[in-house]
Amino acid sequence: MVPSVPKTFAWLAPRVPEVLVPRRRMARFKPLTHRLPSLRNFSFECRLDAEASQVDFIGTLTPAWGGDELAREMGAAPPERSGPHWDGVRAFCAEWAPEGSPLHAEVPCIWLEFDHDRPAPHEPQPFTTVCVQPDYVHHRLTRGALPEGHPIRHTVWRSLELLARGPLEPEVRRALARCFEAIPTGGALSHVAPTYVRGTRSIRLVLTMPSRKVWAYLSRLGWPGRRADVERMLEPFQSSSEVELYLDVAEGLLPSVGIGIGLLEPDEPRIPFVFDRLISWGICTPEKRDGVVAWLGEDTRVLLPGLRTPSQLLRWAMLKLVHRPGRPLEAKVYPEFHVRPTWFD
Repeated sequence: MVPSVPKTFAWLAPRVPEVLVPRRRMARFKPLTHRLPSLRNFSFECRLDAEASQVDFIGTLTPAWGGDELAREMGAAPPERSGPHWDGVRAFCAEWAPEGSPLHAEVPCIWLEFDHDRPAPHEPQPFTTVCVQPDYVHHRLTRGALPEGHPIRHTVWRSLELLARGPLEPEVRRALARCFEAIPTGGALSHVAPTYVRGTRSIRLVLTMPSRKVWAYLSRLGWPGRRADVERMLEPFQSSSEVELYLDVAEGLLPSVGIGIGLLEPDEPRIPFVFDRLISWGICTPEKRDGVVAWLGEDTRVLLPGLRTPSQLLRWAMLKLVHRPGRPLEAKVYPEFHVRPTWFD
């Protein structure tokens, strides 16, 4: 049985710390949940500084959970999922959902993010991120450089062409190829996303790599930023041997960059140092830190709407710092939940 997205959202919403997602913001997501296909899970993008109020919604799809539903809409889009960005997601799903297709085997999941940066009744369109690591859900990554002809590169090109409903600009493709070929030993390309829904013609890359190799990688690619800014972003994460690196690529690397880590347990030894740094810099409040810690953990027996047997609910979070030239450093957290047994397989 497929869990109902609106019912699961209604069950989960009051359990998310209000300091991270205020109830008035949570209420804005309720109509969105009725517009969405089935979801494996969902999460929220929350800003951690005192003045930030924007919260965004992210849903996860697999071929069997949401992907097949969107694939069946090819040529018959419902009004609640109309527009060129939804058309691109449907085109991707039509090639991804069928068992035996190359994308089905190579892409375990995609994320649809909805930016709530405009007042109601604006209905946001999906910002789509594709996981290009076939064994991502088991934490086994294909690491190292991706030369011409590598299967992951083929997955990237095909995914982006489907989402954009056309080929990439040659100069963007060449810039991406340079990024792939420069991935250091121990690094891995995890996700790709066209940023077109945000009004830019660039591609978001998410890479996992040893933290000590981040600056060398950016420098090799000619990133137009300062080493001091990267080192400052890495400072709170100095006890993490590996980080996620977020890049935007057009004809070359754009100046914005993000660095993040995952948080799994409320008593993780990294948490005090990380948040002490962010609070001292004025980009996180103690109350929001406490909200993140309160979210982390697990519930051993949860009966979610639409399921017949209790499940284990894992509450995780991704923490990310974002550098944009001329703007203060920004801290974000992504509270998300995962369910065992895997009702989304």
